[in-house]
Amino acid sequence: MTLLTKRVNEYTALAGIVKELKTIVARESKRPQGCEDLTPSMLALLEEEIIPALENELNWEPSDTDLGYGSEPPLTADERHTAAWQQHRAMHN
Repeated sequence: MTLLTKRVNEYTALAGIVKELKTIVARESKRPQGCEDLTPSMLALLEEEIIPALENELNWEPSDTDLGYGSEPPLTADERHTAAWQQHRAMHN
């Protein structure tokens, strides 16, 4: 018997993990001093490095340079059509 499994989008899974880590940090921060489950260094690592690094990667959007466009973004469809129409008119006038 073959079981069908639903494909998990790993970015969605990581976003859920980041949300859970934030919940853990918030819960841990509310505990009275001496009753914490996490060490101060673990809490600082989560708040200052791990969560921001994961969020940075999850929210990353490539720049024009990253996409190989150089200093100018690509033309929009409207700009391409306008340029083609102007070229057409110049050829037939």
